[in-house]
Amino acid sequence: MIYAFTWLLAVLVLKFSFFLKIRGADNCRRIKGGFLIVCNHRSNWDPIVLGMSVRGRPVWYLAKEELFRHPLARFFLTRLHAIPISRGSGDIGAVKTAIKALREGKILGMFPEGTRTRDEGLQPFEAGAALLALRSGVPVVPAYIRGKYKLWHRVSITYGSPVNLTEMFPGRVNSVQVEKATEVLYKAMQDLAGRP
Repeated sequence: MIYAFTWLLAVLVLKFSFFLKIRGADNCRRIKGGFLIVCNHRSNWDPIVLGMSVRGRPVWYLAKEELFRHPLARFFLTRLHAIPISRGSGDIGAVKTAIKALREGKILGMFPEGTRTRDEGLQPFEAGAALLALRSGVPVVPAYIRGKYKLWHRVSITYGSPVNLTEMFPGRVNSVQVEKATEVLYKAMQDLAGRP
């Protein structure tokens, strides 16, 4: 209920305040099971843009555990499908919860740069997104948001073709595979960043 209301509110605000343009969303809609969306991260608006641009299914997120400390914030974040994660500590519980959600057919949105960046370039990726994709066996859809979140300015999100990392790197998951898979995801997002 809260997710549906928030989604509708986001559609109204984003469509008319930021003239949001969505490209390639069919790359998400064609996938029937769980999948991972990896996206660049420039603003607190990014999770909202990601969530409202994938119609028909909610998007889950990993969110830093500090956001869950206040009871009211925790109430809303859990209803908006956020999974708390302790950053920088290898939070095994959050990783297991995320893998379980993906295997159950859920969509998980991640920002592999690990933090927000203010410029147009991409920062190096953390390995978590590749690790989750390889461990869960789900495809990854790269996405790129461009534009500035200023009133009546154009913001766009472009979705690329799904990437199946488990086909590229079959067998037991190890650190070498995760590193190479992270490079594949980085390149896929670079390609999106270069599109007009």
